[in-house]
Amino acid sequence: MRIAVRTIVFMLLLAVVSVGIAWRLEWFGSEAKKDNLTASGGTAGKEAPPQAINAYIVKGEPLEDKISSVGSVIANEEVDLKCEIAGKITHIYFQEGSIVSKGQLLLQLNDDELQAELKRAIIQKDLLEKKKARDEKLLQRQGISQEEFESLTAQLDAQNATIEAIQSQIAKTRLLAPFSGQIGLRYVSEGSYVTPATRIANLIDLSSVKVDFSIPEKYMGVVRKGMKIIFTVAGGTKEYTGSVYAIEPKVEAATRTIQIRAVCGNPDREILPGAFASVKIVLNKIDNALLVPTEAIISEMDSKKVFLVKDGKATPAMVKTGIRTESKIQILAGVAVGDTVITTGLLQIRPGSTVKPVEVK
Repeated sequence: MRIAVRTIVFMLLLAVVSVGIAWRLEWFGSEAKKDNLTASGGTAGKEAPPQAINAYIVKGEPLEDKISSVGSVIANEEVDLKCEIAGKITHIYFQEGSIVSKGQLLLQLNDDELQAELKRAIIQKDLLEKKKARDEKLLQRQGISQEEFESLTAQLDAQNATIEAIQSQIAKTRLLAPFSGQIGLRYVSEGSYVTPATRIANLIDLSSVKVDFSIPEKYMGVVRKGMKIIFTVAGGTKEYTGSVYAIEPKVEAATRTIQIRAVCGNPDREILPGAFASVKIVLNKIDNALLVPTEAIISEMDSKKVFLVKDGKATPAMVKTGIRTESKIQILAGVAVGDTVITTGLLQIRPGSTVKPVEVK
């Protein structure tokens, strides 16, 4: 009796487990489910929708291989005007902001005492010259010795030297323009007592300007005297053209740069010294370079690639890059004119993904 009960319980448990396995394996109703999936357009085998992307069509564009730097504008010539000797100013012959020529008299110091010394020295010279003329006749008649005559000649030469020294001192009381340029602000007035340390005014030659800037030392063999530079100054967009005329023959150890100086004509005096300058040197020009936006480049371990749109699919292409600009990069190999390069959604794209360009440049 007990054996029969155990047999019945075992058979019931076996039936329950079998039904569970069958349900799990979808033995029941599988055809109905398949029919329902077929009728409702199930997802089995259906492709994902194409990914919307932006793209760029590769074409030949002009490209400049250039060095960019920043620098400062300095005057062609600039000097603080000062007198060579101390004295009282008697006359000022220039106006602030005026244009002066080289050698023009700008300022006069009191030279009354020197003029008096010069007059006395000239009178003494005249007396010596007259005495020399008389002694020459006496020497011919042997009225005086040769030694006496030579002594008189030496006195006359010394007097001439004294006159030259006085004239030199008088010249130092007159301040002349050392070069043609524009006078700045005046810091003294007539009647002022000045010394060689007193600043009179500033004189600047603005007919041309110089631009000082630096470049990395790796370009030391590339930049040469006479190369053209293009620069703009702060607060303006106008481009000015100059040429390199001096290169410092050493590398700055602290910055690893080379100092360059260029010169630029400034006939309208619109470029002012002290201005900040953005400089570029054009090393080479390429008329038909293949350029793509920098965001299209995917960097890998030791290579770079882009994704191209071909037959609606994203196709990877390994590329070799060249010169980089502010927004684009040159492609030396890997793409051709007319190729469509993907520029957005690169993190989600996989090789062979279906894509749909929504914006093409």
